[in-house]
Amino acid sequence: MTPEEAATRLRPPAAEAFAAYTALVLANRAQVERLRTAMPTDDFWQDRAESFRPDAREADEVARLAQLAQPGDTWLDIGAGGGRFAVPLARRAARVIAIEPSPAMRGVLGEASAGAGLDNLEVVDLRWPPVADGDAPTGDASLAANVLYDAADLQAFLAAMEARTRRECVVLLSDRAPSTPDPAIWAGLYGEPLHALPGLREFLAVLGALGRRFEVVTFPVGPGRPVSLDDALEQTRWRYWCAAGSPGEARLRTLLQEHCGLPSGEVQLPPRRNYSAVVNWPVPHASS
Repeated sequence: MTPEEAATRLRPPAAEAFAAYTALVLANRAQVERLRTAMPTDDFWQDRAESFRPDAREADEVARLAQLAQPGDTWLDIGAGGGRFAVPLARRAARVIAIEPSPAMRGVLGEASAGAGLDNLEVVDLRWPPVADGDAPTGDASLAANVLYDAADLQAFLAAMEARTRRECVVLLSDRAPSTPDPAIWAGLYGEPLHALPGLREFLAVLGALGRRFEVVTFPVGPGRPVSLDDALEQTRWRYWCAAGSPGEARLRTLLQEHCGLPSGEVQLPPRRNYSAVVNWPVPHASS
């Protein structure tokens, strides 16, 4: 390999980095659409929105977000979900604008905000990136937590994020998408290798290609507790896109037992991720 070839691989132009990220997203999307038996609904999150309520125990990443917040800040939480980060941020920032296109998630988020007695958290029905520039609010800082794994047009997403942010952009990602199925179980179920979504490593490659000056703080994620085989199937069926009662579900049940079964009869599911990270960078037009 020549020095020029090595440099291109390790320091790709931004256009090539974005194209590679998109290729991973589209490959995963095409594979899922070809193999799935569970059919999509109008609101993908309808059946699982309740699980995204803010935890009684704050997520480890919240402390890092609190360090980045400044008095008087307005934060955009893009893809706020059920408010896992919007609610604790609203206790620290002057204002939080939670942007969430899912009706089910907005319902959970509204209930969480009301239950916390917050009057500085606004919920906006908007899909990102916005179609028109005037559709989107602006903030001192913007957060995109666990929403970039399947961003087919990451370039447009980040461009809109930076354009609507006055000081700093913040992204929360894990080493792999939490929805990622176990590759060995996937191969046993479908007879072909998994086309996994991009994660933190791929996102940082894009930021590096853009020349952004970023910081990364990571947080380890421990293994889950063993569960019954029935619970394991219930928790993971959606990750493998298996419809309830389908032959694929029966095959998945067998594979979970083969790959993850314990002598106790319980199942130790593979870790969904090994660590998460908060990545932040100043927007190019921010004042020094």
